[in-house]
Amino acid sequence: MKYAAGYLAAFFLLLQGCTSVNTFPTIARAGDTVSVMVGGTEKARKDTIAVTLTDVNGQTWDLQALGLVRSVFNLRPDGRAVGLHYSDYLDTYISWSEGHEPVQTVLVANLPPDVPAGIAYLTVDAGVDDDSSGVTAPFTVNLEIIAGAGSSDDFLRQDAFSGNVPADFARLEPAPHAKISFGITDGVVIGAASLVVDFDETVVNPADINIYVPESTVRGSVVDPGAFGKTQRMVYWRQDGQQLYIDVIAPQGINQAYLAVYIVHPPGLSGDPAFSMASARIYDVDGNEIVHVPTLEYFP
Repeated sequence: MKYAAGYLAAFFLLLQGCTSVNTFPTIARAGDTVSVMVGGTEKARKDTIAVTLTDVNGQTWDLQALGLVRSVFNLRPDGRAVGLHYSDYLDTYISWSEGHEPVQTVLVANLPPDVPAGIAYLTVDAGVDDDSSGVTAPFTVNLEIIAGAGSSDDFLRQDAFSGNVPADFARLEPAPHAKISFGITDGVVIGAASLVVDFDETVVNPADINIYVPESTVRGSVVDPGAFGKTQRMVYWRQDGQQLYIDVIAPQGINQAYLAVYIVHPPGLSGDPAFSMASARIYDVDGNEIVHVPTLEYFP
């Protein structure tokens, strides 16, 4: 259970309104599994994150090249958590200013089985441009290697049908998706949006597509104390086998920074699902159409 403490601590720091970079546990044996908080980003991936261990003798170990990086995934707070709603305005806004909801990104990796005991440190570079932690990459986190033979943790869970089974980290990692963003810098207030998205139904089964729209619980600032109400939105969507139709309604208006739409599909497709914006109509709170072009990015 020593690793569970790492996840609990990651949740705690996330609820303070920020994201952290640190190692849990801070003491481990050669060959042990450790979890590392690596900021807050939705773009970090297991296959692209750079992780190097420097041991007590100054020797470096490239954990990515050694195949010891096991997973990179995000944690989110309970939707009822005090810190999610009542942290300072800047703490709740900072992640949205980087283009994503509040998340704590966690790296799980194994240590080399023959790394010597002593004070060591990990150097991590997620290789992203949306980190909300405020730490300049690459950054280092301390780790003490103690004597003894460690073990790769399977994070066993109890299954009602199969007994103890190892955790499947792939199920925690992001599914392939397209992201529709409305920008973060122009201060556009959106009252409604009507989007039509094309996709290649010969590549992705329309019945497998789902839409995810994160909640925005941003506390008001001194100049905008009512911001809680101004982050409300309703989303309706459907697909007809060839196109997606997504409608957003925000009667009180929602700042463009707090609105994002994710089109999710299963991994393992035979090709590119070719998501593209067929049309986008954006309206202000009075129902007047405004010139504003959302962006669509695809993350396989």
